[in-house]
Amino acid sequence: MLMIVDRIEDDIAVIEETGAPGEITMKKLPLLWLPEDVSEGDVIRRTADGWVIDKEETAKRRLAAAAEIGALTDDADDI
Repeated sequence: MLMIVDRIEDDIAVIEETGAPGEITMKKLPLLWLPEDVSEGDVIRRTADGWVIDKEETAKRRLAAAAEIGALTDDADDI
């Protein structure tokens, strides 16, 4: 299961949770439960000590997204 901060609305974090392939649910968590530096797009995990940002997974996902955007803009130049 992967949990990604989709957006932050006031004092609530809206979380995209992926389960089985193709299964996505949206959940809301109080922002005060999450690390102070959490931001949109962060991958979060629950541990025995509370919620933490999975910095490694977040970085991998951001790099993959940037590569996809780069590929799309490169393809647009061919039109």
